[in-house]
Amino acid sequence: MSKLRCQWAGLVAAVGGVLWLVWVVAAGLTGRQSTPVLVGVALSTLSIVVGHYAVEAFYGARLKRPGTAGAWLGALGGVVFAAGQLLVVATGGGEAFVGVGVLALVSGSLLVSVGLVRTRIQPPWLGVLLFVGTLAFLGFNEISPWTAVGYGLAWVALGQDLYRYDPPDGRFGGSRGDYGWLS
Repeated sequence: MSKLRCQWAGLVAAVGGVLWLVWVVAAGLTGRQSTPVLVGVALSTLSIVVGHYAVEAFYGARLKRPGTAGAWLGALGGVVFAAGQLLVVATGGGEAFVGVGVLALVSGSLLVSVGLVRTRIQPPWLGVLLFVGTLAFLGFNEISPWTAVGYGLAWVALGQDLYRYDPPDGRFGGSRGDYGWLS
Protein backbone atom coordinates (compact mmCIF):
# COMPACT_ATOMS: atom_id res chain seq x y z
CA MET A 1 0.00 0.00 0.00
CA SER A 2 1.37 3.41 -0.87
CA LYS A 3 1.99 5.95 1.84
CA LEU A 4 -0.75 8.25 0.53
CA ARG A 5 -3.38 5.47 0.41
CA CYS A 6 -2.41 4.41 3.92
CA GLN A 7 -2.67 8.00 5.12
CA TRP A 8 -6.19 8.29 3.73
CA ALA A 9 -7.19 4.93 5.18
CA GLY A 10 -5.69 5.93 8.53
CA LEU A 11 -7.56 9.22 8.44
CA VAL A 12 -10.83 7.41 7.71
CA ALA A 13 -10.12 4.94 10.54
CA ALA A 14 -9.44 7.81 12.96
CA VAL A 15 -12.65 9.53 11.87
CA GLY A 16 -14.42 6.18 12.39
CA GLY A 17 -13.09 6.10 15.93
CA VAL A 18 -14.36 9.64 16.50
CA LEU A 19 -17.76 8.72 15.04
CA TRP A 20 -17.75 5.65 17.28
CA LEU A 21 -17.23 7.92 20.30
CA VAL A 22 -20.01 10.24 19.10
CA TRP A 23 -22.56 7.42 18.92
CA VAL A 24 -21.44 6.13 22.32
CA VAL A 25 -22.12 9.55 23.84
CA ALA A 26 -25.42 9.84 21.96
CA ALA A 27 -26.49 6.36 23.05
CA GLY A 28 -25.48 7.09 26.61
CA LEU A 29 -27.52 10.28 26.68
CA THR A 30 -30.55 9.49 24.52
CA GLY A 31 -30.94 5.74 24.27
CA ARG A 32 -29.52 2.97 22.11
CA GLN A 33 -32.33 2.39 19.67
CA SER A 34 -32.84 5.88 18.30
CA THR A 35 -32.46 6.15 14.52
CA PRO A 36 -29.59 8.68 14.54
CA VAL A 37 -27.61 6.48 16.94
CA LEU A 38 -28.08 3.38 14.78
CA VAL A 39 -27.06 5.27 11.65
CA GLY A 40 -24.02 6.60 13.55
CA VAL A 41 -23.12 3.05 14.55
CA ALA A 42 -23.31 1.94 10.90
CA LEU A 43 -21.23 4.86 9.58
CA SER A 44 -18.56 4.54 12.27
CA THR A 45 -18.33 0.79 11.71
CA LEU A 46 -17.84 1.26 7.97
CA SER A 47 -15.01 3.70 8.73
CA ILE A 48 -13.46 1.13 11.06
CA VAL A 49 -13.72 -1.41 8.22
CA VAL A 50 -11.43 0.92 6.26
CA GLY A 51 -9.11 0.83 9.28
CA HIS A 52 -9.03 -2.96 9.18
CA TYR A 53 -8.21 -2.73 5.48
CA ALA A 54 -5.40 -0.24 6.21
CA VAL A 55 -3.92 -2.48 8.90
CA GLU A 56 -3.94 -5.45 6.55
CA ALA A 57 -2.65 -3.58 3.52
CA PHE A 58 0.00 -1.61 5.40
CA TYR A 59 1.15 -4.19 7.93
CA GLY A 60 -0.06 -7.49 6.47
CA ALA A 61 3.41 -8.84 5.68
CA ARG A 62 4.50 -8.29 9.28
CA LEU A 63 1.26 -9.24 11.04
CA LYS A 64 1.03 -12.61 9.33
CA ARG A 65 -1.57 -15.07 10.57
CA PRO A 66 -3.30 -13.65 13.64
CA GLY A 67 -3.35 -10.03 12.55
CA THR A 68 -4.01 -10.63 8.86
CA ALA A 69 -6.85 -13.06 9.51
CA GLY A 70 -8.21 -10.65 12.11
CA ALA A 71 -8.10 -7.69 9.74
CA TRP A 72 -10.06 -9.56 7.07
CA LEU A 73 -12.50 -11.07 9.57
CA GLY A 74 -13.00 -7.68 11.24
CA ALA A 75 -13.58 -5.95 7.92
CA LEU A 76 -16.13 -8.54 6.82
CA GLY A 77 -17.81 -8.49 10.24
CA GLY A 78 -17.93 -4.71 10.21
CA VAL A 79 -19.70 -4.64 6.86
CA VAL A 80 -22.26 -7.21 8.04
CA PHE A 81 -22.73 -5.37 11.36
CA ALA A 82 -23.25 -2.01 9.61
CA ALA A 83 -25.68 -3.58 7.13
CA GLY A 84 -27.57 -5.11 10.04
CA GLN A 85 -27.81 -1.74 11.78
CA LEU A 86 -29.12 -0.13 8.60
CA LEU A 87 -31.67 -2.95 8.21
CA VAL A 88 -32.85 -2.31 11.75
CA VAL A 89 -33.34 1.36 10.86
CA ALA A 90 -35.06 0.63 7.54
CA THR A 91 -37.23 -2.38 8.35
CA GLY A 92 -37.09 -2.99 12.07
CA GLY A 93 -35.47 -6.40 11.42
CA GLY A 94 -31.88 -7.43 10.89
CA GLU A 95 -30.90 -8.46 14.40
CA ALA A 96 -29.38 -11.68 13.04
CA PHE A 97 -27.04 -9.66 10.83
CA VAL A 98 -26.12 -7.44 13.77
CA GLY A 99 -25.33 -10.48 15.93
CA VAL A 100 -23.22 -12.27 13.33
CA GLY A 101 -21.48 -9.04 12.34
CA VAL A 102 -20.62 -8.08 15.89
CA LEU A 103 -19.12 -11.51 16.58
CA ALA A 104 -16.95 -11.33 13.46
CA LEU A 105 -15.98 -7.70 14.11
CA VAL A 106 -15.02 -8.49 17.70
CA SER A 107 -13.12 -11.65 16.76
CA GLY A 108 -11.23 -9.80 14.05
CA SER A 109 -10.41 -6.87 16.32
CA LEU A 110 -9.10 -9.21 19.01
CA LEU A 111 -6.83 -10.95 16.49
CA VAL A 112 -5.60 -7.62 15.14
CA SER A 113 -4.79 -6.45 18.66
CA VAL A 114 -2.79 -9.62 19.32
CA GLY A 115 -0.95 -9.17 16.03
CA LEU A 116 -0.15 -5.54 16.83
CA VAL A 117 1.29 -6.38 20.23
CA ARG A 118 3.25 -9.43 19.08
CA THR A 119 4.88 -7.81 16.08
CA ARG A 120 5.60 -4.46 17.79
CA ILE A 121 4.72 -2.40 14.75
CA GLN A 122 2.56 -0.14 16.89
CA PRO A 123 2.96 1.04 20.46
CA PRO A 124 2.13 -1.98 22.66
CA TRP A 125 -0.40 0.02 24.67
CA LEU A 126 -2.42 0.54 21.49
CA GLY A 127 -2.86 -3.20 20.93
CA VAL A 128 -3.77 -3.62 24.59
CA LEU A 129 -6.31 -0.76 24.38
CA LEU A 130 -7.85 -2.33 21.29
CA PHE A 131 -8.04 -5.72 23.05
CA VAL A 132 -9.57 -4.37 26.26
CA GLY A 133 -11.90 -2.00 24.38
CA THR A 134 -13.09 -4.84 22.17
CA LEU A 135 -13.83 -7.09 25.15
CA ALA A 136 -15.66 -4.29 26.92
CA PHE A 137 -17.71 -3.54 23.80
CA LEU A 138 -18.65 -7.21 23.43
CA GLY A 139 -19.30 -8.11 27.02
CA PHE A 140 -20.79 -5.08 28.63
CA ASN A 141 -22.51 -3.06 25.92
CA GLU A 142 -25.87 -4.38 27.11
CA ILE A 143 -25.14 -2.97 30.56
CA SER A 144 -24.03 0.46 29.38
CA PRO A 145 -23.09 1.87 25.99
CA TRP A 146 -20.27 3.79 27.70
CA THR A 147 -18.21 0.59 27.79
CA ALA A 148 -17.58 0.99 24.03
CA VAL A 149 -15.42 4.10 24.59
CA GLY A 150 -12.13 2.15 24.66
CA TYR A 151 -12.80 0.63 21.25
CA GLY A 152 -13.38 4.04 19.69
CA LEU A 153 -10.29 5.51 21.37
CA ALA A 154 -8.16 2.63 20.09
CA TRP A 155 -9.26 3.29 16.50
CA VAL A 156 -8.63 7.02 16.86
CA ALA A 157 -5.08 6.29 18.04
CA LEU A 158 -4.43 3.58 15.45
CA GLY A 159 -5.81 5.72 12.64
CA GLN A 160 -3.70 8.72 13.57
CA ASP A 161 -0.61 6.51 13.76
CA LEU A 162 -1.34 5.09 10.31
CA TYR A 163 -1.76 8.65 9.07
CA ARG A 164 1.44 10.00 10.61
CA TYR A 165 4.14 7.39 10.01
CA ASP A 166 5.80 5.55 7.19
CA PRO A 167 5.61 1.77 7.42
CA PRO A 168 7.52 1.11 10.62
CA ASP A 169 9.88 -1.80 10.95
CA GLY A 170 10.23 -2.56 14.61
CA ARG A 171 9.67 1.01 15.72
CA PHE A 172 8.74 -0.29 19.19
CA GLY A 173 11.29 -3.06 19.56
CA GLY A 174 12.24 -6.16 17.65
CA SER A 175 9.58 -8.64 16.72
CA ARG A 176 9.45 -11.96 18.49
CA GLY A 177 9.84 -15.21 16.57
CA ASP A 178 8.14 -15.53 13.24
CA TYR A 179 4.95 -13.96 14.69
CA GLY A 180 2.92 -17.03 13.79
CA TRP A 181 -0.01 -18.47 15.73
CA LEU A 182 1.97 -20.18 18.48
CA SER A 183 5.56 -19.05 18.28
